[in-house]
Amino acid sequence: MKNKSLMVVSIAFLFCLTSSVALTMAQCPRCDGTGELVCPYCDGEGEITVQEGAPCERCEGSGTLEPVVIQKSRSAWLNDGKISVQISYENRESINTYGRVTAAVEVKDNTYASTSPRTLFPANEVIQVSLTIDGVSSEDYNTLQAQQVFSTNITLEAENVPCPYCSGTGLTPATIECPQCDGTGFIECPECNGLGVEGGERNADLDIGGTTYGVVAVAVVAGVVTAAYVFVKKKGLKEEDLRKMPAGEFQNWVLKRLAGKSSSPSDSRVGIDGYALDGQPVSIKQETDVGRNAIENFAAAIGRRNARKGTIIAFGFGADAIRGRVRAKMSYGFDIQMITVKELIENRNSLI
Repeated sequence: MKNKSLMVVSIAFLFCLTSSVALTMAQCPRCDGTGELVCPYCDGEGEITVQEGAPCERCEGSGTLEPVVIQKSRSAWLNDGKISVQISYENRESINTYGRVTAAVEVKDNTYASTSPRTLFPANEVIQVSLTIDGVSSEDYNTLQAQQVFSTNITLEAENVPCPYCSGTGLTPATIECPQCDGTGFIECPECNGLGVEGGERNADLDIGGTTYGVVAVAVVAGVVTAAYVFVKKKGLKEEDLRKMPAGEFQNWVLKRLAGKSSSPSDSRVGIDGYALDGQPVSIKQETDVGRNAIENFAAAIGRRNARKGTIIAFGFGADAIRGRVRAKMSYGFDIQMITVKELIENRNSLI
């Protein structure tokens, strides 16, 4: 039946040629006929910024800084057998931080102290921290009363804050050429395969005959071709069908398209679902928004198998997936290819 349908298409095409009838195809609506789209990974810049540069000079690669929290004032007084302490602090950072305040008083050979609970120091604000030192012996309390003036040691242990100069990564940003568009800022339109017309074929510069018979012939032939084309395409799987397919069947379909084979149970446990014809590890995700974490986890998996290349298949990839791919390449030398299910259906990848 399939051969018969293809024969119908061929006869219809030959009929169009012999009748000198040209079918002018419509301009691709997605790219407006240019055949190109702005690269979504670099927003048309041709470059992407990755956190893979040199260690940050401000935090020396640690990713954190000691916050600037200034003591503005303090006071202490005796209060019914206890010592009350109040300290004023100003957080001069642009982000909140936390810390604990300790107040200590020494009387002869004894030290009495109190530590606050974990306290919030809001960004660019002044706050008061109050402490009560209890457990002071009667003798030492009387000594303090007799002195009238006594010293209080105040310490603040503030928690480090993420370094604002490297966003807490410990690395200065590095700009590299976008590997998705090779630095051009544009990618091929997937709807028209870069040709600018619907259906992925270029318009023919031919004149359309003006006779009634010519118009009727065009309509009849177009109807036959369309019907035959729909009949043939109907038998193929669509993305919607594959999304609903059980996970095991979906993996088998992908591996069959790659002429590959299934992985062993031990490989599956580390994130390798199969191997392509050339032996490359393959990870198969029945998901739409596969991101950086999945790419980096797969890089770790192929590293355990001493491979240098790998392929990850998904319905789509998130905006940060390319960063995971770049990091795997720059940090470990792994070349990870990202292929969509649509490309598999249309045979538009280098593994088929």
